[in-house]
Amino acid sequence: MKKIIILTADAGFGHRSAANAIYDGLLSAAADLPLSVEIVNLLEAPGAPGPLKYTQTEYDKIVKSIPRIYEFGYSQSDKTIPANLGKIGLSAALYHAYDEMIKTLNPDVIVSTYPFFQAPAQTWSLLNEENESEQNLNVIKDEIEKENPGIFKFLSSKRRPHIPYITVTTDFVSIHQFWMSKMPDYYTVANEETKKLAVSNGIDPNRVLVTGIPVKPIFATEKRSKAEIRSALGWDPNLTTVIAVGSKRVSKLIENLNAINHAGFDFQLVMVAGGDDRLYKNMRAAEWHHPTYIYNFTNEMPLMLLGSDVAITKAGGLITSECLAAGLPMLLVDVLPGQEEGNANLVVTNRAGILTKSPTELLEAFFHTMTDERKLLTSMSENARRIGHPRASLDVCDIIFHFLKKQSKTN
Repeated sequence: MKKIIILTADAGFGHRSAANAIYDGLLSAAADLPLSVEIVNLLEAPGAPGPLKYTQTEYDKIVKSIPRIYEFGYSQSDKTIPANLGKIGLSAALYHAYDEMIKTLNPDVIVSTYPFFQAPAQTWSLLNEENESEQNLNVIKDEIEKENPGIFKFLSSKRRPHIPYITVTTDFVSIHQFWMSKMPDYYTVANEETKKLAVSNGIDPNRVLVTGIPVKPIFATEKRSKAEIRSALGWDPNLTTVIAVGSKRVSKLIENLNAINHAGFDFQLVMVAGGDDRLYKNMRAAEWHHPTYIYNFTNEMPLMLLGSDVAITKAGGLITSECLAAGLPMLLVDVLPGQEEGNANLVVTNRAGILTKSPTELLEAFFHTMTDERKLLTSMSENARRIGHPRASLDVCDIIFHFLKKQSKTN
């Protein structure tokens, strides 16, 4: 039985979501194959340093309460010298956890959706694996030797075969230098712009594949019409459907929704609080003048997006990926500094959505989407579909199967 390990972590929703999407894709595509798939978080491994674990639990607090400090730390750590120092620290901190994962699980292919794991994976590979290109190996060794004098005196003379390693980046616009390593067999990236960034950081362009950010396979496989999906969800199949997606990271969602609550259009409003109990309570307490469906948390988000006509939400990486994959226009009401500004710019410049900065601006944007026979809504939907990647997770699965077939031929 072949063993696939997907490495991820829980700092934000995007990394875990991408891992889950690939997991689902593998299980659906290989239903009849002897395949074992496991998602592993090295930050939760015994012996992993506490401060690295806390980067997960404190992430929401930092990006919400002190976003400018988060942006400053992100940008400063993305510079060459701080990034190299950070990679050295990550290698030292997580090498043992990575080594134990290999020894315990013995994977045939490794997929990573989290940047902190690049450095320990590269160090482990150099110390333990055979390499097809000794010249390439020596180049990488020289680079690491400059940063870690004497490290290769511990190099094992007994090498094991190389384990194929695929890095799945989860950023739309920028790729932090923590992602960068010459060790992975392939990188998958969101678009051509992120490919250019990877190549500018020294990654072989033949190893960088544009797949999009992985989303659930249902975005590619669902064949029902919007009306049929709405009926299945218990919504009115014939009404224009507005979905509002919130969470603890979305500011003033209720205030924005109140702006369209009195709009004189026929539509139904679907609200998802994203597990934010306070927001869910406020949603239920408000007096809505349109048919409404209110959820605190749901596992049906992909289906809900596919059944909707326009989304009101923030510019988070996960929701942006899913909306684009669904061909769903976005009315953005909240953007955190840093990466989300890039996400918003991607949506706006491709005319797949509108950025609003106040409830009044949201009402104006909503008016334009609902008038003139919904021509703007139709156009934005087409643009979202054009830049979306509903097959992203399945394309990553195809890369994994490529390596498994290659291994089968050599065995």
